[in-house]
Formats: sequence, C-alpha cells, structure tokens
Amino acid sequence: MTGTDLRDFPVPDECRDWVENLFRDLDVKVSRQAARQESQIMHRDGVIRHDSTCGKKDADALFDAVITGNYAQALDLCRKALAQPDIGARGIYTALMLPAIRMVGQAWADDSASFAQTSLGFCLLHRLLDRLAQDMASNGVSVGHRTWQTGQQRIMVAVAPGDSHSFGAMILTEELRLRGWFVTFYDHSRSDAVIEALSEQGFDTLAISVSCDESLAGLADFVTTCRLASRNPQVEILIGGAAIQAPFGQYGFLQADRVGMSIEEVVSALASREAELQQGKWN
Repeated sequence: MTGTDLRDFPVPDECRDWVENLFRDLDVKVSRQAARQESQIMHRDGVIRHDSTCGKKDADALFDAVITGNYAQALDLCRKALAQPDIGARGIYTALMLPAIRMVGQAWADDSASFAQTSLGFCLLHRLLDRLAQDMASNGVSVGHRTWQTGQQRIMVAVAPGDSHSFGAMILTEELRLRGWFVTFYDHSRSDAVIEALSEQGFDTLAISVSCDESLAGLADFVTTCRLASRNPQVEILIGGAAIQAPFGQYGFLQADRVGMSIEEVVSALASREAELQQGKWN
C-alpha cells in the first residue's frame, strides 16, 4: 500500500483507538481480495442501494474534505446540506454521508488513496456522524415519518463477535433512529452485553452486521445463544454486511430470520412488524 504515513494527519484523540484498531485488524488483510471485500462494506450493509437526491458534486466535496483531514470543511458541508429543504435531516445520510463513505471505500480498493488517508477518512466520517446527531438533538430536530413511543418496538443493532468493522452498523443505527425507532447499538467487543440486554429488555428485532468471511465462524452459535437468551421468544434476527452475498439461501446455517436486506427492506420489515405489534399479534 502506498501513500502518506498516518503521522502526517492530525488524528483526533477520540478517534485514535478506533484508527489503531483498524490498522491492527487490516494489516493481516493485505491481499487485493481483502481490499475489495472491505470496499463493499457499505454496499452490503444495505445502506447505499438507493439513489441519492443530493448532487454528486456535494458528495465529492465531502470525500475530498475527509480524505485530506479537513474536518472543519466537512462539517460545514454537512451543515449546509442540513439547511437545504430538499435534503435536511431526513436526507443527510442517504444524500451526502453514504455516497462519501462509498467513495472512501472505493478509493482504498483501487489504490487511488493511501491506507492512511482512507483510515483518516473513515475516522472523520465517524466523528461527523456523532456531531450531526448532537447538532440535531440540541436543535430539537424531529425527523422520521413515524414517532413510536420508546419501548413500543425495540431494535438492537450489533456487530458480529470478533468483527471490528462497525461503521456500516453505525450508519444503519442512525438511519433507523431517524426513521423514528428506538435503537440500541453494540460493537464487536460487547457480545456479552448483547446477550445480557436481550435477556433483560425484550428486544423485538436484532440486526447483526458481519463484514468478512472470518466473522461468519461461530456466528450461528451466537445467533442461537441470542435466541435462547432473549426475553422476547419471538425476537426477529436479521443478518447483513459485506460478508453476506447472493444467493442468500447459502446462509441458512446461520438460522437467522432474514439475510442480506437493503436498508429500505429493513425499514419495510420493521414497519410491518410495528403494525402487527399495534394489533397485538406479537403479544
């Protein structure tokens, strides 16, 4: 991998552990095949399979800002997009953030950007997600086309045990929150917390993200453990991510209820389940 050393970039302290973990996990994946798999993270996580309404120029500008470490410019671009009536809080992820994430992944896969640059890009996009969520919360922004009461349908998004690539799962989490659902997120290091939360809180849906083939090992056992521990015996388990590729029937051994769904398919499934919950079918 060619390019600038990470030390040439001002990595924020709150992102340093995340970047170091990324280096550790990806150093063992030096082949082109591994790079191509990683470039598909967001595609296979089911969050960028629909068209953006934002101009490509805006996404290009955001990509340029994060890949060069210009966080201030990136944040300014996002805030301007939030102020646009045709984008706003409802479209900021699908119209701007997600295309930029796809560009960073592709830049890594085709070697048009260095490993250090793409790591920094993902780190800053991660930070932008947190900052935008804070901005919208502090401004009392209410988005999402439905406003369920907290606890009416509880959704958990978790990263498969041992899989440190959590960015796609975080995007899915934020998107579902914007749609109006109560969502709890756990990264790969908190598998025990996933089991504990399922046993105590009675989640209706568990979505598991898996980004590479290695993380499929033991996942079926994890799914079984989640079902047995769940306070809700009818919990629905969804699995998606870069490792999940068509034909989806090959993943029957995972014992999930649904596999390889796009974000709109996840939303549709949750909406149907919500209607059934309201009718008392899941009580």
